[in-house]
Amino acid sequence: MNLKERIGQIIKNRRRELKMEQTDLQDYAEVGSTTLSKLEMGKLNITIDNLEKITEVLGLEIIIKVKEKI
Repeated sequence: MNLKERIGQIIKNRRRELKMEQTDLQDYAEVGSTTLSKLEMGKLNITIDNLEKITEVLGLEIIIKVKEKI
């Protein structure tokens, strides 16, 4: 699973945990239906701005950290 697919799965799972329809999330985050649909399918190179809007509505945060060396 690549990064886009992992992000999409996290968004979809969280939305479902909150019992939220895609249309609700689209309205609250002010993103288009195609954006959200493709994001959840792991087929979208989403902008940081849109990802931030979506994660804010879902109560998620974006964390970037340095990989540990093996």
